[in-house]
Amino acid sequence: MKRFYLPGLLLFFSLFIHTAFAQTEPCITMEMDSLLRAKHPGMGSLDDFERVLQAKMQERKLLQQSGRVTLETLTIPVIVHIVHNGEAVGQGRNLSLARIQSQIATLNEDFRRAPGTPGFNNDPRGADIEIDFCLARIDQQGRPMAEAGVNRINGGQPSWSRNDIENILKPSTIWDPDKYYNIWVLDFASTDGLLIGYAQFPSLSTLNGIPDNSPRNTDGVVVRYQSFGNVLKGNFGNMDAPYNRGRTLTHETGHWLGLRHIWGDANCGNDFVDDTPPQASESRGCSVGRTSCGSVNMVENYMDYSDDACMNIFTNGQKLRMRTVMDLSPRRNTLAQSNLCGTLVAGPPRANFRAETQQILLGGQVRFFDLSTNFPNRWYWTFEGGTPTNSTDQNPVVTYNTPGRFEVTLVAANSTGISDTLKRTAYIEVLNVGLCAEKTNFEGTRTVIRDTSRVGYVSGHNGRRIAAVSESFDNPLGYTNLGGATLRFARAFAQEGAESEAIVRVTVWNARGFQGGPGAILEEKEVPLRTILNDIARNRATDVTFERQVPLSGLPFHVGIQLEYTGDSVALTTTRDGEALRGTSWELSAEGEWDLMLRRTGLNIAHDITARVGMKPSVLISTSAQFINPGESVTLQARGASIYTWSPATGLNTALGPQVIARPSQAITYSVKGTGVDVCTDSTSATIYVRNVQVLGNEPSLETLLENTTSISPNPSQGLVELRMSNALRGKTTVTILTLNGQELSSGSFVKEEDSVRYPVDIRQVPAGIYFIKVSLEDQTIQKRILKY
Repeated sequence: MKRFYLPGLLLFFSLFIHTAFAQTEPCITMEMDSLLRAKHPGMGSLDDFERVLQAKMQERKLLQQSGRVTLETLTIPVIVHIVHNGEAVGQGRNLSLARIQSQIATLNEDFRRAPGTPGFNNDPRGADIEIDFCLARIDQQGRPMAEAGVNRINGGQPSWSRNDIENILKPSTIWDPDKYYNIWVLDFASTDGLLIGYAQFPSLSTLNGIPDNSPRNTDGVVVRYQSFGNVLKGNFGNMDAPYNRGRTLTHETGHWLGLRHIWGDANCGNDFVDDTPPQASESRGCSVGRTSCGSVNMVENYMDYSDDACMNIFTNGQKLRMRTVMDLSPRRNTLAQSNLCGTLVAGPPRANFRAETQQILLGGQVRFFDLSTNFPNRWYWTFEGGTPTNSTDQNPVVTYNTPGRFEVTLVAANSTGISDTLKRTAYIEVLNVGLCAEKTNFEGTRTVIRDTSRVGYVSGHNGRRIAAVSESFDNPLGYTNLGGATLRFARAFAQEGAESEAIVRVTVWNARGFQGGPGAILEEKEVPLRTILNDIARNRATDVTFERQVPLSGLPFHVGIQLEYTGDSVALTTTRDGEALRGTSWELSAEGEWDLMLRRTGLNIAHDITARVGMKPSVLISTSAQFINPGESVTLQARGASIYTWSPATGLNTALGPQVIARPSQAITYSVKGTGVDVCTDSTSATIYVRNVQVLGNEPSLETLLENTTSISPNPSQGLVELRMSNALRGKTTVTILTLNGQELSSGSFVKEEDSVRYPVDIRQVPAGIYFIKVSLEDQTIQKRILKY
C-alpha cells in the first residue's frame, strides 16, 4: 500500500508479542528506536532509508519490466546460535538439531511459496521470493561443522534482557555477518515476558557517499526458543501456541530484509509496498475477511501478527523490496557469494572485497573488508593513491590525500595456493573537497521581505508570531560535526536601547522532523542582541561559535533562530523570492508546527546562513557569562586544540592555556588561537559586555523609546542645531524640517551605524517661529518641536 510518508528508524527492531490472557501493546518499536538512536546517532531514520530504497525499487522494477534484469535464486548461509543454560542437547533451551532443521525447512517453504506446504497460497499477489536458506556446513575457520549451521552457547544464565543481548551476547558471539545470517535463539528475561522476536533492519549504505554506520556486531535476528521450530514437523516440547509453526522467524527475516509491518505501525499506515492493502492495526488470531481502511485486510501476510497457522503469503511488492535490499545492502549482498553450504573442497581462495564507502572527502579514510572465499590466511593489498600503498592486513584502513578515482587490488592466499589478482579500477573516488567546509544555500540578492501580516518580516518576528525560522542543509558527504555558523541579520531592534541584555538563541536541529524538517534540538547558543546590532551597523554577518562540536553523524541538519515576543525583534537576510534553487527555508508556527516557507507563504527563499562543518574539530570557546558588572570576573574556556594563545591581554590573568580569567573594565572581544592539533578552524572569539552604572529601563513602546533617546540642542536656536540619537536602532535616517501645517522646507539623510550619533541641522534660512523636525529611521518616524528666534 502507498498512502502517506511516515518517518521511522534505520536500525529497526520488530518486536513480536506473545500474548496470554491480557493483550499488552503489540509492539515496542518506538521504545527501541529511541534507545538505538541515542546509542548510534549515525543510523539515521527510515525516512532516509525509504527515500533511497523507493528510488532503487523503481529502477529495479523498470529493468525487470524491460527484461534487462532477471532474478536468480539466492542461497543464504545460516548460523543458529542456541543459547542455553547448561541443559543437555534436546532439553529445555538447548534445542535439538531436528527442531532447528524443522525451522529452516519452514522458512524455505514460506520464502519459496512451496506447493503442497502451508507456505503456499492461491492469491495472485503471492510471490516466490527465490531465496533459499541453508544451515552453514563450514565454520569461520574453514572447518566442516559437526552440526551444520548450529553454534551451541552455554550462556551461564537462564534468560536474557534486551540490553544484555545487544551489548554482551551478540557482540561476543556473532559470526561474520558478511558471510552468515546470524540467528540467536534464547529465553527472554521476565521484563520482556510477552516478546517472541526482533530483527535488525538493513542499511543501504553501499551507495556512494553513505558509510556503513549500522552496527555490524549486532546484525541478525533474535527469537524466543519456545517459538523456534515447527510443531507439525516433529514431537517437540516447549512450544507455545499459537506461535509454534515457525512463522516468527519468517516474520523477523522479512524485517531483516527490509519489510515493514503490513499496517505501517499506524492507523491505516504505510508499509511502502504497492500491493498490500492498508489496514487499521495488527491482526490477531485468524480474522480472514476483516475489513478496515476501505479494504479487505491481508491477515495471512507474514508481516502481520496473525497466528502462525493463518500466515501464508509474501506479495510481489514485498519481493521487489527484499530483492532490492539484497542487491544494495552491506552484509546482505555478500551472503549469497559466501558458498558455505556445500562440501569443503581444498583449493586457493577466490579474492573478493568491499569498501565501507566508495566516495570520500580529501584526507578521508576508507576501511576495506575482505570477502574472499576458501578461508585465506594471507592478504596482499595495493591501494593506488592511498596511504599506505600496500597492506597485509585482512581489513585495512587507508587514507587518501589526493583527489581522483583510484584502483584497488587484492590477492588472497591460503595453505593450498594463491588467488588470481582481483583488480577494481576507479573503485575509490576522492572528492576535491576537504575535511573542513562551509555550506550555504544562499545564492542571490540580499533582501528582507515584509510578512504578509504587514507586521515584521517573513524571516523574523512578525504579526503571525512564528516561533522560529531555520535553513535546511543536506549532508551528502557525511560531515560529522558542526563547529559554528555565520548568520546575516537584516533588521534588529532592542527594546531596552543601547544597554540591552537581550539575547537571540541560534539553534541547530537534526532533520528528522516531518518530511525532513527540524526535529530534535542538537545545540543552542545565546548571542547578545547588541552583537547583532553592531554587526548590522558594520554591514557584516554575525559569527557564532558553538561551545562543543555539534554531532551531525553524517546526516542532514538545520540552523536557524528561535523567536520570543518580548519587545525585541530581529530578521534574517534572505534571497529575493524565486532566487533559491529549492525550498530550504522553514518556519515554526505559533501552534508549534514546522513547515516549508514555500508551502506556507509561497516564497521560495534561502536564509543567508553559512554552516561550518568538518570531519575534524574546530577551536571552540565558552564563557561563564556574557554580561558582567564592573569589577566582576568571567571565565573563558577553549576546546579543540592542545595549545592556546589569547589576545588582547587586557584584563586577563594569563595569555596562555585553555582556561583564562578575565576582569575587563569595558566591553571587549577576546580571541583565542589553538595549535598542536589538526583542526578545521584554529581561532575564534567571544565578546564580554560590562554593564554601565545606569541602565535604561524597559520602554513601553517604540515611540517612547525614540522620544526619550532623540534630542535637539540648542533649543531655542538662532541657526545651527544638533540632532542627537542614542539607541540601538540602525539604518537610513532622514531628517526633515516642517512648518506647523506640514509643509516641507528642507530635508537630508545619513546612515545610522552606531548607538550614539550626532547630526547637524541648519535652520538659519527659515524665518523665526515654531517648526517640527521629523526624524524617520527606516519604518519608524517621530517629530520634535524647535523654536527659531
